[in-house]
Amino acid sequence: MKKKAKIAIIIGTVMLLTLVLLANIWRHRSTVRDVRVDIEYGSADTLVRGDDVATMIKNVLPDITSIMLRNVDLRAVEDAAAQSPYLSHCQAATTIGGEVVIFAEQRHPIVRICANNKEYYLDTEGKILPLSPVGDPDIIVASGNIKPKAQGANHVWQLALYLHSHPEVGVLFDQIYRSSSGDLYLTPKIGNHVVEIGTPNNLPSKFHNLMALYTRGLPQAGWETYSKVSVKYRDQVVCTRRQ
Repeated sequence: MKKKAKIAIIIGTVMLLTLVLLANIWRHRSTVRDVRVDIEYGSADTLVRGDDVATMIKNVLPDITSIMLRNVDLRAVEDAAAQSPYLSHCQAATTIGGEVVIFAEQRHPIVRICANNKEYYLDTEGKILPLSPVGDPDIIVASGNIKPKAQGANHVWQLALYLHSHPEVGVLFDQIYRSSSGDLYLTPKIGNHVVEIGTPNNLPSKFHNLMALYTRGLPQAGWETYSKVSVKYRDQVVCTRRQ
């Protein structure tokens, strides 16, 4: 019985290797059947669809579906997919079924900039993304004195990134404003006041002080009592009473 079992194992192994060999031969002799793009969105809203990226790749590489699988330039396919401003970490591969598959991650926008008659997103890496025709992500909006790739945009990005990384704080605000002097302001969803942040220095300390006011001070004083709350200066919370 043991001898028969060993023979069966050997025969099974040979058959498996034969199938793998035949599959590889067929794979290299067949043409590309289609292009598929699999996108990992994470927690981000959809900015681009896989089908749209696949169409773009076919436009950039018009011969992609008429060449042999073995002749596919995977690097060229990855470069074509990377032309989508919404994608990162594009990796291409071919399948036994005759597909060219691209695995990619969608970038994660964290703030929508509306300034100087221009609108765009900044993602978690500070990269500028155009507005998406697919969807409008539910993210904080920034306006005021903001120019792309300038210090002001970087300061807005730092503040937006902090709020994104600390959702228990970020959920309280829906707008960032940058003044002509360079100070950053936040508009909270609750209460009729603005929060003066100043520059994005010492943000953990500033928000610690602000949250102390929000949890212990304003509930007693009243959310409509102040027109401005400033945490601009180190270890200070300065409230301006509403006239």
